[in-house]
Amino acid sequence: MSTCPCKVRSLRSKSGFTLIELLVVVAIISLLVSILLPSLQRARQSAKRSACLANMKAIATTSAVYEADDANGWGVPAHPGQFDQDPDDPTFIGAYEWGGKSGVGRPGFLGGDDPLNSKYGTRAGFGPSTRPMNPLIYQGGFPDYKLGDDENGMWHDTTLELDLFKCPSDDFAPRGGHCADWVNNSERSSFDHFGNSYAANVFMTGRAGTRMFSNSPYLRPITRVPTPARTIYYEENIGRWAWAARKDECRIAGLDGIDVGPLNTLPGWHGKDWTYVRSFVDAHAEYQEIIIQGSEDRDGFSRHYRSERLITLPEGVDWNQFHCIIVRGDGWQKDTLPAPRIETPVIHPGDGIRPSYEDCVNS
Repeated sequence: MSTCPCKVRSLRSKSGFTLIELLVVVAIISLLVSILLPSLQRARQSAKRSACLANMKAIATTSAVYEADDANGWGVPAHPGQFDQDPDDPTFIGAYEWGGKSGVGRPGFLGGDDPLNSKYGTRAGFGPSTRPMNPLIYQGGFPDYKLGDDENGMWHDTTLELDLFKCPSDDFAPRGGHCADWVNNSERSSFDHFGNSYAANVFMTGRAGTRMFSNSPYLRPITRVPTPARTIYYEENIGRWAWAARKDECRIAGLDGIDVGPLNTLPGWHGKDWTYVRSFVDAHAEYQEIIIQGSEDRDGFSRHYRSERLITLPEGVDWNQFHCIIVRGDGWQKDTLPAPRIETPVIHPGDGIRPSYEDCVNS
């Protein structure tokens, strides 16, 4: 029995999609994507933040291991280059060089513009073989490619994927700070620029050309940190620079507090401004907001301020010289007061009173 071709065509036409049906399906899929995409992005952000929290906690825990074997009882591993400098031309190091890979930031530090001449690189003496926390984490450590000036090895040092020292969300340099290096000038992540996504709390005070005093866990026995659950040990580097993203101008707001401003907003790596991952001397880690929001109109401009508490300044310190050096917020502090400051062998480089962070080239 033969089959009518027209019936076959009719059956086929019924089994397919019409143009309208196809457009409806596409519209539904697009709607679902628009609904689900933000949730997926939030989930991805949350996973990256969890990884950073885990890194911070592991780094703080490793510091406790380091401290147990250190003759000075220091928890933040101090790079030997900090103490082997020309006293007439010192540089302030310590925030990043305790762990990580070779950085390529400040490529002209040793002359020229070659990234291998970076201030944070192997040739400058800060390769992964020299960073004192690395051997505690990576068995066998790393070869020192500075010996023999092995350029291939130096390049290799800049490409290491050391996950513990790399925040998954560390993918941009901030804009809007008042210093030009990394902030504003660099297109690199903190991990590539400094060799480390994280910064140690190296809060120091002192005068240019003189010995500096530790007002933090850096170059201080951990047993002499009176409030370990509040005192910052390490933090995401973008949070460190956000803390510094203000002009050094203060106004006294009574005897127990000051407001600092004006501020430039630096976005966090995890989607929320002024909120960063930090670890503390007692080895716990938090995702923490560092600013208490506030604003006021002054001279026709709306300025935003962060609230900070001022407590007793160290004996003999003039307020006009050391304003804004003591920084605290809800659940955290940079300083180690009421414990006294500790004199260190580190010489204050450059000009001014307080080097709060490295590489501050005024923009």
